[in-house]
Amino acid sequence: MADLTVLGLWDGHDAGVALIRDGSLQFAVSEERLSRVKRAQGFPSLALQACLSQCNVDPSEIDVIAVPGRFGRLLHRAGDAVYRRSSTQRDPMGLSSILAREMELGMARLPTLRRLESKGSQAVLARRLRRVGLRAPVVPVDHHDAHAWTARLGGLPDTMVVTMDGYGDGLAATFDGPGPDREALSSPGCSVALVYGAVTRQLGFSEGEEGKVMGLAAHGDPRPLAPWFRERMGFESCLPSLGGRIGRRALTEHRREDVAAALQHRTEEVVSGWIDARRQQQTNIALSGGLFANASLNGRLAKQFDRIFVFPHMGDGGLCVGAALAVTGPVPFKMPFLGPDYAGDVIEAALHKRGLGAARVDHPEDVLLGVIDEGGIVGRFVGRSEFGPRALGHRSILCRADRPAILSDLGDRLDREPFMPFAPIRRTGAGSATMTVVVDADETLRRECPAAVHVDNTVRTQVATEENDAGMWRLLGRAESRGMPALINTSFNRHQEPIVETPDDAIETFLSTRLDAMQLGGFVVRRPQ
Repeated sequence: MADLTVLGLWDGHDAGVALIRDGSLQFAVSEERLSRVKRAQGFPSLALQACLSQCNVDPSEIDVIAVPGRFGRLLHRAGDAVYRRSSTQRDPMGLSSILAREMELGMARLPTLRRLESKGSQAVLARRLRRVGLRAPVVPVDHHDAHAWTARLGGLPDTMVVTMDGYGDGLAATFDGPGPDREALSSPGCSVALVYGAVTRQLGFSEGEEGKVMGLAAHGDPRPLAPWFRERMGFESCLPSLGGRIGRRALTEHRREDVAAALQHRTEEVVSGWIDARRQQQTNIALSGGLFANASLNGRLAKQFDRIFVFPHMGDGGLCVGAALAVTGPVPFKMPFLGPDYAGDVIEAALHKRGLGAARVDHPEDVLLGVIDEGGIVGRFVGRSEFGPRALGHRSILCRADRPAILSDLGDRLDREPFMPFAPIRRTGAGSATMTVVVDADETLRRECPAAVHVDNTVRTQVATEENDAGMWRLLGRAESRGMPALINTSFNRHQEPIVETPDDAIETFLSTRLDAMQLGGFVVRRPQ
C-alpha cells in the first residue's frame, strides 16, 4: 500500500496528526505544539491544518484516515468541545478516571456493546472530518497495534517488540504482535504504568510528570519501601489503587525521594522480569507506549539486549504515526524531525514584529559557540521541529556542561525542579540519537562535564551525527576543540509549557527566560540590553 496517502489522526490526550505519502513518513506534529496547551486533547484541528498546508495536500487527496482506538471514544468525541477544554492533569485514581477505565474494560468484555459504541464513535468522527473536507474512509486501529508499529520503525532484526502503557482498547501491554500473533496482558490490573501514575499523583505531581519521579528516584533509598511495592506491583498483577486509603497513607510516612526510588526499582524489576519470561532467542528489543518514556527503565533493558530502539514519541502522542503505519506497512525512519518548517521571511517578520535586531550569518553555530564558551545560555531554533517530548537540537537550549552554577541559573530561568538532571549532547560515547536511554556516565563526562551527570552517575546522552544535523555536529566539534567534550541540551520551553514550535514561540521564550543569544534559522539575535 506504498502508493496510498494515509492520514493518521489521534484525538485523545496528546492529540496529533501524521501523514504517510509515497512510501515515506512526511509529517507528524502534536496539537500541543500549536495550541500551546500542554498534552492537548480532542480533535487536533491545528495539527491537521498544519499537516495539509506543510505537505501541500488537498483533503480530497487523502485515501485513508487511520485512527487509533477501536472503542471507548464515543463520549469524548460526542463532547469534543468540553473534552478539549477539560484539564489534562487527571488523577488516575480520581472518580472520572476510574469510571472511564471501567467503561472501556466493560466494553472490552461485551462484544455487542463494543461494536455499537465503536460504530457510534466512528460516525461522530466522520461527521467532524467531513466538515473540513475529509471524506476518505476511516479505519480504526487497535491502540497497542499502533504502538507496536511505531516500535518497528527501528528496523532492528531479530527483535522482540514490547508495548506498555496505562491501558488502551482494554490492554495494558503486548509482546510482539500485531493482532493475533501477540501475547497480551489483557487488564489494567496488570498495568505497571497505572501504578507509576498513581504514585506520581500521590507525590504531588501531575499526570504526565512521571519523568520527575524518575529523576527524584536517584536521590532516594528504595529499601525501606521495597516490601510495600512488592505487595502492590507484582509479576502477574498490580494494584493501581495502591491498596486504598490505608495503603496510600503509608506512603506519606516516608521521604518522597525514598518512595520514588522504591517505585522506580520495582518498576524496572517487574518489567525486566516480564520481558525475560517471554523472551525467546531475540537479541534486540523495540519499545513503545507511555511507560517507555522512562529512560532509566530503558537503560536497564538495554543492558539485557544487544540493541534497543525506543520510538521517540513513545506515548499516546505517537499513535497517529502508528495508525498510519498499520495501513501502509513499514517505511524508512531515521530522526523525528517531522514537524512544520518556517521560511526565512516568516522568521524575519517575527523578529521585526518584536522589534528585535538580528544578523543573518553564514555559520550561526559559530556565534552560538562563542556565547557558550563565555558561560552564556543560548537557544537553537532550526529546520523542522522534533516529533516527541525530547528536544533533539532543532528546538533546544544549550550551554556548557562543566559549570554547575550555569545549570542552577538555567533551572531558575525555566522554573525547573532542582532535583531534575540536565542531559548532555556529544559526538561520541554511549547514549542514543533520540535521548531515550539512560547510560552510565563515562570517565570523561564525570571528570570534565560534572553538570551533565546525575547524582547516581548516570546520563541521558544524545549522541549527535553529522548526517542527522550538520550544524549541531559542527558546533559540537568546535566545542571539543575548546575543551568541552559535551554540551547541555534541554528543551526550548519553560516548565509546564510545550516545546516551542513557531518563530513567535521561540522569541517569546527567548525573551521571558533571558537567554543570552538565539539562533533562529539563519539569524542570530542577542538578548536586548
